[in-house]
Amino acid sequence: MVPSPFRPSPGPTKSLQIEDIAQAFDIVCRNYRLGPADRLQINYQTDWAAPAGTYAIDTRDELTIEFILDPELNRDVIVRPDGMITLPGIGDVKARGMTPPQLSVELERRYRKANIFRENGLSAKLTEYKLVTVSVTKFYRRIDQLAESLKAWGTASGLNLILVNPDGTIDLPLLEQRILAGGQTVRAVERTANRLYRRHVLKGVVVSLSLREARSRKFYVLGQVGSPGAYDLDQPITVAHAVASAGGHLSDTADLTSVILISKNIHGKPIARRLDLKRMLDVGDMSSTILVKPYDVVYVPKTYIRDIELFVDQYLGTVRNAVEFVNLF
Repeated sequence: MVPSPFRPSPGPTKSLQIEDIAQAFDIVCRNYRLGPADRLQINYQTDWAAPAGTYAIDTRDELTIEFILDPELNRDVIVRPDGMITLPGIGDVKARGMTPPQLSVELERRYRKANIFRENGLSAKLTEYKLVTVSVTKFYRRIDQLAESLKAWGTASGLNLILVNPDGTIDLPLLEQRILAGGQTVRAVERTANRLYRRHVLKGVVVSLSLREARSRKFYVLGQVGSPGAYDLDQPITVAHAVASAGGHLSDTADLTSVILISKNIHGKPIARRLDLKRMLDVGDMSSTILVKPYDVVYVPKTYIRDIELFVDQYLGTVRNAVEFVNLF
């Protein structure tokens, strides 16, 4: 390359490696804020975590009930949809909502009341022991069935792919209220979804969300380029590549020494920096090799811009009423 007569050669510089670009782009993606037309994938998994002694029996659970005095009464039963189980001698007993120790005490009370336990001989020696033991051999069967039904339902109907609505909200199965996803990270929306599910319908199911298609992730190239407009950001891209994506700069009018990149800082405030793309192209100066983030604006001017702050104020005032920038600044 022929060095620019307006800038001295800075000497050899270390070029940006593909690993650096991939790592930086991964950070951008993990902190990606959702927007309209993005697609999320939803999966349902059973939550097996429960503090010791807190598990409550539910419908479709399988129980093993053992009687220390009368093994012939031992039974393996399944909790019916109405929450009841049926045992010989005492009939129907409500099991749903009780812990296994609570059900053991209730069954012993019912059998004693029915005079099925004899209080003489061997039984008298065991009065201090638990006469009935309840064990849950298969649990969360109803929740498993519900989770599997949701998976099958979503796969068959396409409901496992959630589209972010134009107003930034999403609709999830079995939830009456919509969840605001626009401007939120995937993890934040996932936490909200699990909180609402636990509060209303799916206390034993964990929902996981992942970004399937980032359709709202765009960058903007304006000014002296071949095709100004919005472009999808679906791979790591530098400012120079962004200009090339927009048809390249207009060689007769563009001033590459004063390209402006407008981004948001961590507080959401627009900030701008000047980039000398001519220096990069002429002498291989990689200091201008900056990755473009979602919603960044690259502006290629006609002439050198001296006051960047004044330019940004004027620029934002110009585009504030444009539809595509209403939610951007």
